[in-house]
Amino acid sequence: MTIWTPDLTPFEGPLYLKLVKAIEQAISTGILSPETRLPTHRALADKLGVTVGTVTRAYTEAERRGLLAARVGHGTWVRGAADPANEWVIRNEDSQRIELWQNLPVQLDRGAIIRPLLTDLAQRDLNSLLGYDKEAGRPAQRQLFVDWLAEQGITASEDRLLFSHGAQHGIMLALLATGCVGETLFCEGLSYPGMLGNARQLKNQVVGLAMDEEGLLPEALDAACRTRRAKLLYLTPTLQNPTTATMSLARRDAIVAIARRHDLLIVEDDVNGLLPESALPPLVNLAPERVIYLGSLAKIACGGLRVGFVLSPPALRNGFAQAMRLSSWMVSPLLIELACKLVSQRQIMPLIEHQRKILARRGELLRHLLPGARWQPGSMHAWLPLPEPWRSQEFAEAANALDVGVASGEHFAAGQFAAPQGVRLSLSQPATDARVAEGLERLAGLLRGTPPTNPLL
Repeated sequence: MTIWTPDLTPFEGPLYLKLVKAIEQAISTGILSPETRLPTHRALADKLGVTVGTVTRAYTEAERRGLLAARVGHGTWVRGAADPANEWVIRNEDSQRIELWQNLPVQLDRGAIIRPLLTDLAQRDLNSLLGYDKEAGRPAQRQLFVDWLAEQGITASEDRLLFSHGAQHGIMLALLATGCVGETLFCEGLSYPGMLGNARQLKNQVVGLAMDEEGLLPEALDAACRTRRAKLLYLTPTLQNPTTATMSLARRDAIVAIARRHDLLIVEDDVNGLLPESALPPLVNLAPERVIYLGSLAKIACGGLRVGFVLSPPALRNGFAQAMRLSSWMVSPLLIELACKLVSQRQIMPLIEHQRKILARRGELLRHLLPGARWQPGSMHAWLPLPEPWRSQEFAEAANALDVGVASGEHFAAGQFAAPQGVRLSLSQPATDARVAEGLERLAGLLRGTPPTNPLL
């Protein structure tokens, strides 16, 4: 921790803004370098002769502006290149390195399925698919997807569906369409880094809420709604990322009831919703008037296709259309049509079933080699709680030294939520079961060895 005492006299405005400006100046001049830890709220307040509340408000505003980062139990520090969001990129394996880092679809010969579909498209009037089109896609394309979703137990209507560039783009559209810019956003305490990055770009104040083995705790959401006003709740009810938690129907009903009571919109990220063999009803079925549903073909078909879809409440339809026009105008009509062929020719479900079988084998490897890990059938990832005195970042670094990539729990910590000590393991990314087994064996050996000494214990 740096004993840094700023001079506030050159700045104008309320005390907390003077402190924000001093932090900004100290960073720009190099006095505070990236990763520098700042004094505690109490210590700096005593140094400056101000209230703790003033320092808290200043640190919060500086964090909102992207200057600082904070985590309960870890303090406040200058944001820098080591910010987890900056590390969230796709990593490729090599002959030595095994990546259990990112939830990429299981490697299959998708070209054998896509090739004849492309041939069919080439024999059509391609000019009709190579021009500009409506921001939501064509009505016939939307209806085809709605019919397919109905077969999967997801209630929708053609006028509520909008195509997107995958679910990641859908998250950004949801934030823009609802006007959630610079606003408070609730989510699970551990949440998808892509969403956290989007929220950070839009200067949202993210509040991570307590979880259990089913995911978000209803009482935590209700308490947050009573003390803070939020625009949105973002969550993943099925195979939650990174914990694999899946909400029971009773839990889903409870979350919806709280959202209705507090007039809260829900963004339901259901990219994993079709991976389990038997899925529970999505939240959008329970509350279509307030749930924004995000789906994608990336996890279940082809990541490179970049076709996702959004089901929006009727009241937000125009907002989503405008957000699409401003962000990219439209999704390529050619890609949408290719996705429609995948759906109409029933090619997607065999891909899902093949992936389920591979993941089931890898789940058995996990159960045998790392019995303490949490995994559910269909899940592309597992969550590995770490024994004392391991810390998640230390374990990730130690695994990296063994040429195994894992995702530290810090990557998923939302706002100031105190992340539990654990890592996410992606079982889907390696090319073969043997590579998964080798990676898990290296991690098991790491856990059997002597952990680092933690000076704080």
